[in-house]
Amino acid sequence: MKTVTLENGFRIVLKSVPQFKTCAMGIWVASGSGYEAPETAGVSHFIEHMVFKGTAKRTALDIAKETDALGSVINAYTAKDYTCFYAQALSENSAGVFDIICDMVSRPLFSEDDIETEKGVIMEEFSMYEDSPDDLCSDTFCRQIWKESMLGYDILGTRKTVLAMSRDILFEHMKKFYVPERMIASFCGNFDEDEAVSLCKKYFGDLENTGSTAEPDGAEYFRNITAVKKEAMQNQLVIGFPGITSRDPRRHSAAIMSSILGASSSSRLFQKLREELGLVYSIDTANTKQEKAGYFAIYMALSPKSEKKAIEETMKIIAEFPESITQSEIDIAIEQGVSGYVIENESITNLASSNALETLFYGFVDPEEEVVKRIRAVTLEDVRKISREILNPKNASLCAVGNVKSEKTYKKYIGTVK
Repeated sequence: MKTVTLENGFRIVLKSVPQFKTCAMGIWVASGSGYEAPETAGVSHFIEHMVFKGTAKRTALDIAKETDALGSVINAYTAKDYTCFYAQALSENSAGVFDIICDMVSRPLFSEDDIETEKGVIMEEFSMYEDSPDDLCSDTFCRQIWKESMLGYDILGTRKTVLAMSRDILFEHMKKFYVPERMIASFCGNFDEDEAVSLCKKYFGDLENTGSTAEPDGAEYFRNITAVKKEAMQNQLVIGFPGITSRDPRRHSAAIMSSILGASSSSRLFQKLREELGLVYSIDTANTKQEKAGYFAIYMALSPKSEKKAIEETMKIIAEFPESITQSEIDIAIEQGVSGYVIENESITNLASSNALETLFYGFVDPEEEVVKRIRAVTLEDVRKISREILNPKNASLCAVGNVKSEKTYKKYIGTVK
């Protein structure tokens, strides 16, 4: 793998895998909801939509037809700390597909008519997520525990801020964030390196480096119990705790903790709540990490009648967890962690993304062997220490969505009211 940096600071990450017949490629921008202000919440996501609406060179229909003719699909998504525009194509078509991506990202029209149309599309997107109990539960949980930070805002923003979007707001945001020092182009697979660099120079080489140092918001954790009533056959539950950041050197220990507790089929929560007691249909755990904030969460889907027992059993397992972890559990979780990491890296789409994000946020890409070495170096005591810190029952928050009980009842279940 190699990185080419243009004179203005725009970086291009090139990972050649010549035995492949395709290339995964894209542009990653350090622009997401965590960088926004309350009055412009959702602008990053709105821009992600709008670049597909046409450029000085191509109409929206041109973009769609040309992409289809090249046998590819261009997609995009917005996170709290970055926006991504990506595709995978046959090697012989990769330059043509990347030309379209570059044109979209560097020269969007943002016509007033298209902006008004897209507001309606995003209103429908709000409704889609609100109709999904698991998405609603996750978003509400995040909003409550990070309520004084932009990280707590939905990536879509709010209906009010979306309806207030204007051409000036979109271009002003791009002027600040779509600058060479905040952008990465990444390629992985079988492609012409010189051609890739040439296209980046053509579209981004003349951009001015602004020296932007804008960083995403941090977030103070607020303990919270929230119940949202919604007609559904199952209730969705999130139980969460303050977590670690994406830069924390203990992130591999936290991942091992998550695996043992609930992120695998042999995990304690899965085996107890689903296999032994039959209280849940699904249960999972995850570390959500941002640059300056993070949380650890347990997700479950279950019937309202099972909630009390499921929450009480979960809190009991959490309370006992740090001191009861065994070396055999550590060994299994390490093997899972190494296997999962290596398997992910065998996908050129995943590799193009991870290479881009590591370069964008850290300035370098860790060699696979170094990451594997760090995962295998996690000890029993490392996991016990991070578990004691994160899994403090006094810090537990909860969000429930569905045919819910009162918030006072959930407080009793989780043990915050005696």
